[in-house]
Parts: sequence; C-alpha cells; structure tokens
Amino acid sequence: MFLLRSVRPDDLKQVMSLAKLLAAVNLAQQPEDLQKQIQKSMSAVSGETKNKGEADYIFCLEDLNSQKIIGTSMIMAQHGTKDAPHFYFQVLRLEKFSQTIHSGIVHQVLRLGYDMDGPTEVGGLVLHPAFRHTGKHLGKLLSWSRFLYIAMHRRRFKDRVIAEFLPPLTPDGKSPLWEAIGQKFTNLPYMEADRISRKNKEFILSLFPRQDIYICLLEARVRELIGQVGEDSLPAKKMLESIGFKYLEMIDPFDGGPHYGARMKDVALVKKVKTLKFKKANIRRLKGLGEDLGIVGHNKNDEFKAVATECKVEGKNIYLPSEARETLGVEPNDTLHFLPFEPESHA
Repeated sequence: MFLLRSVRPDDLKQVMSLAKLLAAVNLAQQPEDLQKQIQKSMSAVSGETKNKGEADYIFCLEDLNSQKIIGTSMIMAQHGTKDAPHFYFQVLRLEKFSQTIHSGIVHQVLRLGYDMDGPTEVGGLVLHPAFRHTGKHLGKLLSWSRFLYIAMHRRRFKDRVIAEFLPPLTPDGKSPLWEAIGQKFTNLPYMEADRISRKNKEFILSLFPRQDIYICLLEARVRELIGQVGEDSLPAKKMLESIGFKYLEMIDPFDGGPHYGARMKDVALVKKVKTLKFKKANIRRLKGLGEDLGIVGHNKNDEFKAVATECKVEGKNIYLPSEARETLGVEPNDTLHFLPFEPESHA
C-alpha cells in the first residue's frame, strides 16, 4: 500500500535525498533550509498559518512496505506577495506598420511583470524513477491529491491557480534564456541567481530591463525554447491541460519555462471532489460490486492522509476495504473526501 501524507519532521533525510537525486526545483537543497520548509508545511496543514503568503504545503508519498518516501508534491497557497512578488515575462505581440512603405510586421516581445497578490501554485512533483509506470496510479496520487486537498480547504487558497514548468535545459543544466538575457543584466550565473531569488527577489526588479525585449533579436535556439516544456514535464502538462489549465503566455524570467493556469472554479478535479461519511462494513474485496476507484483523503490530528483505492460510494456514504481503512486510520462516521478516477484514466 502507498500512503500520501503531509510531511513530518523525521522525513528530513529521505526528502533531502529524493530532492538531490531528482534535482527538485521547489525543495531546498540544504538541510537547514529544508527543515524550515517542513516546519512551514506543518504549520500550514494544522491551520496555524493564517496568511496565505506564508502557507506552503509539502506532501510525501510513502511505500508502506519499505517505509521509504518515494515521491513528493507541493502547494504554495499564494505565489506572489508584497514582500516576495511573483516575477514573470509576459509574451506579447506588437503590430508595427509603416505608412511610407505600406508594410507591417508583427513582433513578439517579452515584458517584465510582477504580481504582489499572486495565485496558488501547484508544483514540487517528484516521483522516484523506479516507481513510474507501475500501473499503481502513483503519479496520479501525487498530482491529484493536491487538488483534493484544495477542495477540502478551499478558503485557504486563491481563486487562481498556476503551475510553472521547466523548459528544455542544456545537458549541464544551464538555461539558454538566462544566458541570453538574465546573465547579461545581472552578471550572475543561472544557479546562483536562482539560489538568491529564493530568499530575495529585489535584484530582479532593480537590474532587469523595464523596456520590451524583442524576441527577434535573440538567437534562434533561444527563440525556439520560449514557452516550451521539458521532456520530463510533458506528462504533467498533459494532465493539467486535461483538467482545465491553459498556457498563460507567461514564462519564467530565469529559465523561460511556461506558466499554465486556470480559475480554481474551473478546475475539473476540484469540482469533482465529494464529501462523504465513512461507514464500516465487512467488504474485503469490492470487485464485481459496482466499485468506485479514486483517491480518498482524510484530516486527523493535524495531518492529511490519502490513498488511491477501490471503494464503494452509496449516496452520502463511502465504504472502504480494510487495508485502506487501516492505513487512513478512520472510524465510523468520520468525514472523508473522495476524488474519482475517470474510467479512461485507470491505466
């Protein structure tokens, strides 16, 4: 059985190892910084954190057989505040026309923008390669559970939601866009600039140009990467598009990765979550009994837990097999939240 749960203090070493193995973007690479992220998440999950701009949630996927953490996912309740704005390049089209030569041209430009009342962001999705494509819905559990959690605690999150994708990078992890633009204005290498920006973004506002940057002036290899998604992120992009996310014509000013987003009320997964009461029954095997398949989530003792499982939904009640019931630690009449898998997504 695999358990998706909110992060705990003793997860530090395992999450650190996973983050370094897969170069996770949203997880800190230093123990003391990751420790702060974990504490921040625990405060958010418990409801102690009231300010959306300070509430980040980290979820871990645990293989209960080995007691190993094999994946993570995250929600940033508000990405972009007065103290830490959300910076981006807006990709715009400008039409130019000359009356003298009776000819015109359409340019694409990059325009620096920032948001101090930013949207909720989903990110930090990491799954160990050994557990991909197993047919156990592990990637779906990691990804979809974030929207289940948002539906369970809708007031904690914003009315807009975005996801930022990594673009194709060079084999040594460099960003062609950063080398073409950012490094010329900051004199910082990509990784150093990214590290500094995690704690202070002032240098972006102070050093980046406020004027439009004409894309035609960039090298062809850089132009081609604008708005493109890296190969490893293509499955996540496809999934988000299927639930209502669209390309926002915005890219990251560091690496050029595209931003996808949606209104929270339009996200299909959030709309499909059902709130149900758990009823105990002697159901060991649900196959052939008109079973449902999906993610069942539960809040208890300031912790969030979820499993992908077969179950049976009847009206406002839900019945679980014994393994799922024991893993979640639920009691009769506990409130559970259910996000169904679509039939075509069972594979």
